[in-house]
Amino acid sequence: MTTTAHGRFTSLLLDLATHEAEVTRVEEVGAGLRWVSIVGDGLRKAAWTPGDVVQVVVVGETLLGPWEIRSYTPLALDPATGTAEILWHVHGNGPGSDWAASAVGGAPCRVAGPRRGVRLPASRGALVFFGDETSFSTAVAVHRARDVRVVLEVESVEGARAVLDRFGLVDVVLVAREPGDAHLAEVERAVLAAHRVGPDAAPVLTGKASSVQRLHRALRGAGVQGRRISSVPYWAPGKKGLKGH
Repeated sequence: MTTTAHGRFTSLLLDLATHEAEVTRVEEVGAGLRWVSIVGDGLRKAAWTPGDVVQVVVVGETLLGPWEIRSYTPLALDPATGTAEILWHVHGNGPGSDWAASAVGGAPCRVAGPRRGVRLPASRGALVFFGDETSFSTAVAVHRARDVRVVLEVESVEGARAVLDRFGLVDVVLVAREPGDAHLAEVERAVLAAHRVGPDAAPVLTGKASSVQRLHRALRGAGVQGRRISSVPYWAPGKKGLKGH
């Protein structure tokens, strides 16, 4: 977006739709993972359920443009203090990652939301959750609220386990990535096995779009009704601004 009249008008609308906030905590908790806390009056008394997202302006001064806004799922949001905590995957391949990599305590920012992200079933039944490093924050939030079996594809099993243990997510199946996505056969087996343990459990699929698509097909092939599967891809190679991580 350029600073044309149309661009300025759109930026003005964005400015009205977002609110001022401040980064209050940044901690490196693992390779490519930062624990970021953001506080803003607009988050006070917010209606938030695990899986909902907060949007962060990661590029630009909103009244001037150009700007970029991205959605992230807090692992916790405290409406009493207006604090959103996000376990942020810093992968180096986009403006959201760059923003988190350079974020420091005391830095101002602009946020919007919370808004609907992952749609969890209204019933309080068990869940089967799939994702990757972009899903860690969501996985922790869901684990704290629901009975859930978690399967994650990761770059480093050891590194991922150390991070997730810190946030209390210890009963999780971690599968290391392999060239050509050869590991997805093991991921598929793990997700289907988790579902067989509790056949009434609702699958929630997040993370890489192609992995989500494969697991959706596998679950449908195993007899799971499509309406019971929540699929929210967080990223895909070459695409930007996907929902929710």
